[in-house]
Amino acid sequence: MPTKKSSRTWHAIGTLGIGLAERGDVRINRLQDRLAPKIPFPHKHDFYQLIFVKTGKGWHDVDFTRHNVHSSQVFILKPGQVHGWELAKSSKGFVVEFTNESLRSYFSVDIFPDVAKWDLKNLPESLFVEMEAEFMHPDKLSQQVLQGYLEVLLLKLSRDLEEPTAKSTVKEDLHREFRDLVEVHFKTEHAVEFYAELLKISAKSLSAKIQRLVGQSAKDIIQERLLLEAKRLLVYSHLSISEIGYDLGFEDANYFSRFLKQNMEESAMKFRERSQK
Repeated sequence: MPTKKSSRTWHAIGTLGIGLAERGDVRINRLQDRLAPKIPFPHKHDFYQLIFVKTGKGWHDVDFTRHNVHSSQVFILKPGQVHGWELAKSSKGFVVEFTNESLRSYFSVDIFPDVAKWDLKNLPESLFVEMEAEFMHPDKLSQQVLQGYLEVLLLKLSRDLEEPTAKSTVKEDLHREFRDLVEVHFKTEHAVEFYAELLKISAKSLSAKIQRLVGQSAKDIIQERLLLEAKRLLVYSHLSISEIGYDLGFEDANYFSRFLKQNMEESAMKFRERSQK
């Protein structure tokens, strides 16, 4: 049974996996050696995790959504996402882990959706095998070589996006910067005006540009992030509903209760009970 603490803590790259790694490193392990993690599921990381399932089946939960797992499948997990899996013991593949510091400045993993999943039959296993050889038999240039392999791997995956490109427009940069700021400040700052001021743009203009780009208002994105964190805390903590609201910057418990009621299809208590079961 996973502890509440394991799913609330941001586990660093040095606490998981096989073989030493630190921020900026690229690490690769065999999936079959990682089926039972050091830290019980569910848990979350402060680094990216790319899972290549060459053969296998089971399920993978990412932030309350269950994905069926099968052969020739790739997942990318972003920092902060709560996940857990149950895969067949015969499953084989690779787990690649890295941080923002592992990537060259012009490449961003944010081009991928929050739940990035591909069904790929032509992804070359040889790329992973070569990465593993570099990691298992390192020399002074191995991490630079691994970073190069990682970039090739991510570029190959980016081809399968609806709009595959590693480049971004000014509007896409604005969207990415806005989401990055929300990720940092969402617990204390709920107003669009706060983010607009940091981005040196009017709140009205920010909302309009975000709406045109992703079909959501800036306010919706802030509230969506608050709701996700509220759900995580409801399921993976012992905090009361009012304590969760306070943790998320809602000083009025009644206002937080109304926020949950407006954005959830069931009561917070029912969601907590059902999800924990």
